[in-house]
Amino acid sequence: MDITEEKEKVEEKEKVRSSSKRSGKILLILLFIAIMFTAFTAYLKSRDININEIDIKKLFNNAIQKKAVEEELKLWEIGYEAKDKPTFMIYKDLLVKSTLYGITAMDKKGNEQWSVPVKMNKPLLKTKGQNLIAADIGGRLVLVIDQKGVKWEETLDGDIINADINKKGFVTVVHEVEGYKGMVRVFDPGGQEVFKRYIIDTFVFSGEVLPLGESVIINSIDISGIGATSCIEFTDLLGNPFAALLPRENMVYPFVFALEDDSFSIVNDTSIIYFDKNRNEVWESKYKKVYDIDVIDEKLFVIAVNSKDTANISEILFINREGKVLKNYPLNREVNNISTYRDIGAINTGREVYFINSKAYLIAKYNTLSDVMQVYFFSKNEAAVVTRNCIDIIKIQ
Repeated sequence: MDITEEKEKVEEKEKVRSSSKRSGKILLILLFIAIMFTAFTAYLKSRDININEIDIKKLFNNAIQKKAVEEELKLWEIGYEAKDKPTFMIYKDLLVKSTLYGITAMDKKGNEQWSVPVKMNKPLLKTKGQNLIAADIGGRLVLVIDQKGVKWEETLDGDIINADINKKGFVTVVHEVEGYKGMVRVFDPGGQEVFKRYIIDTFVFSGEVLPLGESVIINSIDISGIGATSCIEFTDLLGNPFAALLPRENMVYPFVFALEDDSFSIVNDTSIIYFDKNRNEVWESKYKKVYDIDVIDEKLFVIAVNSKDTANISEILFINREGKVLKNYPLNREVNNISTYRDIGAINTGREVYFINSKAYLIAKYNTLSDVMQVYFFSKNEAAVVTRNCIDIIKIQ
């Protein structure tokens, strides 16, 4: 074999080796693309996005938000005894637990800060900022708590049906009373009784001092007709009635949600009706099913509804005072409940919690191994996710 032939063989081997390298690089690129596509598809699925219905702009906005990046959200876990039938609430950066045996406040790691030894058979906890109310539903004791402990307490002369506290600290208690269908009592922030109102004709199940602190809205049911009908009554802070509404004949609206200007909505399982601060009906929206509703940013309604004939489908709507849907977020899930903090809503679907802001951007998604009962916010950054056997303190952003 001469030198020329040897050289040609070497060049041929180099060509084969070079071609093999290029093929290898192409395969690596194709493999990388396949992996990226699989990851992208998984990402879309995790966000409940149909690849055939992608809104590129919205997807991009979600993607660039660091809030939507998958990460470990749990900070701490606090256990509790389910047999004690606890009720929870967050008040002034503390996790408050009420059981059959007392009320306990804990920090985010579960360390006890203070406790009140009081027996309640069915404790109810509520707060809207200033103080915390604890009422024994079916019992007769109501307490108002501030950061120092019990601020005032009252033992009523009838079993408690419901209780509420507004942002300014006014407390409304609805309870049974002999000879009447119910009684509404209102207390000022210091515990002094403002008025008591005996209810003769309707069954009252809720009442609250509206946000401006000048009037009381009372929600009751009139059963004198063919069917049950909701009756919405208004009194001043002396207990004098000055207006009433019968929204729809033979329809019951169990829930009332007030906005900061005293306008409000009434809600049942298929519709929401909105009234301005002068009690004029502005709009009504009907759906196949209303899962839950809350107020976000003190001026919008966030509502989980099913507006189609497809089962287990819902969408989260953000609706303003004019009835316009500003934003929506689709979910292929039923919704158990909604809780809010400023401009963030926590959408509980059972074992998943979607944290969505008022622009319909997904901030975070939290998965649990146990059913989620409720979500409470410490702040825009942290929340407590109450499951059937523990409380997860999580970082939202």
